[in-house]
Amino acid sequence: MKPVVLSLAPLPAELVSALIMQTSGLPDFDVVSGGGMSREDLLDAFSRADVVMGDYTFQRPISSDLIEKAFSLRLIQQPSVGYQHIDVDACTERRIPVANTPGANTASVAEHTMACGLSLLRKLSAANQGMREGRWDQLSLNPAELAGKTWGLIGFGRIGRAVSLRLKPFAPARVLYYDVVRLSAQEEDEFGVDYTPFSDLLGLSDIVSLHAPLTEASLHMIGDEELGRMKPSAYLINVARGELVDEEALARALKEGRIAGAAVDVFSREPVAGDNPLLGAAGNNLLLSPHVAGVSTEAAGRIITMAAGNIARVLKGLEPLHVVNGTFITPAGERSTE
Repeated sequence: MKPVVLSLAPLPAELVSALIMQTSGLPDFDVVSGGGMSREDLLDAFSRADVVMGDYTFQRPISSDLIEKAFSLRLIQQPSVGYQHIDVDACTERRIPVANTPGANTASVAEHTMACGLSLLRKLSAANQGMREGRWDQLSLNPAELAGKTWGLIGFGRIGRAVSLRLKPFAPARVLYYDVVRLSAQEEDEFGVDYTPFSDLLGLSDIVSLHAPLTEASLHMIGDEELGRMKPSAYLINVARGELVDEEALARALKEGRIAGAAVDVFSREPVAGDNPLLGAAGNNLLLSPHVAGVSTEAAGRIITMAAGNIARVLKGLEPLHVVNGTFITPAGERSTE
């Protein structure tokens, strides 16, 4: 029987097939689109699938009941960095590898972070709004320069490092970072950053940007207390995970003027519901975007190509790359030599 690739991504099955077929030496396979399937049909599709491509909109969760039906599943390939909608523990118990696409959107998120910081400092939202309302606020906006400011990075993985490199030409006074793993002195010098304890970073920075993963320890790492440590003139940028920030606390801080402003691209519930407190706090000091930091045209192309390439590896009997839940050998028993 032909291997079956079940795609939960909102993409035509023909496109998914074409992307996978860019790799040579593949066996004949079928792609089935599961995006519009009923729960009953989805359970049946999981029972027949050899590979599942996840949903990058996170609207089709891969839960334990689906995993229990997966009798021949060799890989769940998520076409994004995040995979919080997949029951990874259930997959691990069944020895089903789950892979993501690390690094594919690093440049996109880093550039979005920079754009947010510059927009907040230059008061571009307020300037745009004033012009649309017929005002000429040239002498009242008081935009600021990034040069000479202190930027604090919370989380210093791929994206935090990419932001630090992009900051260099702007000549900030200092770039601080906090991470659970400290770099070597040589690496800190290479990236031009100074390690700073979390609470100290909050108090010293003019801009704080979040690039940390969501864990039990990082849940609501920014709340009333942490916002209170920030300068009244400081800005917060969240391009990581919505749950890192207590949204009600941030809305209060913005309304009360306890920080100068914020840019938020990620939310605790997506799409954002009408009762999200940040919507009520929206003003010229708050930039909101619909989780687009990592989905530039270029990044989307890299992500889907990377995901399709990993699926092709498994169809060829090779070990998948970028597995997030351990090391697994494909049923063919072959390790990659590529």
